Amino acid sequence: MGLQPQLTRSIYDQFISQLQASIKEEIQEVKNEGNLEGLFSLLDKIVEEAKDREDPAWRPSGVPAQDVRSALVPFLLRHRSHLRRALHERQRRSSSLAQDVLAGRDSIAELQRLSR
Repeated sequence: MGLQPQLTRSIYDQFISQLQASIKEEIQEVKNEGNLEGLFSLLDKIVEEAKDREDPAWRPSGVPAQDVRSALVPFLLRHRSHLRRALHERQRRSSSLAQDVLAGRDSIAELQRLSR
């Protein structure tokens, strides 16, 4: 009993649809990670807290490279750590999706073989 080409095509279309939905979901997650609204709220909070502070504000030392480095290094280290975690997560997801694609291709090939 062979399978009809329509059934094979239907299974293929369903697999592609699920893969596209998964990719769209991952793209949306990347967009949400920006969280601009939350960042602006945090900035407003920092500005309000600074108004109540009695300590003098930070002033540059006169050595621009030193001033920039002291401000940027902690931020860049945190950012690098975050990016590494995100990269490892994306690699894990990509690997999982690649395995799903290969399994789907194997299933389609098997169905095509059976339909002949």
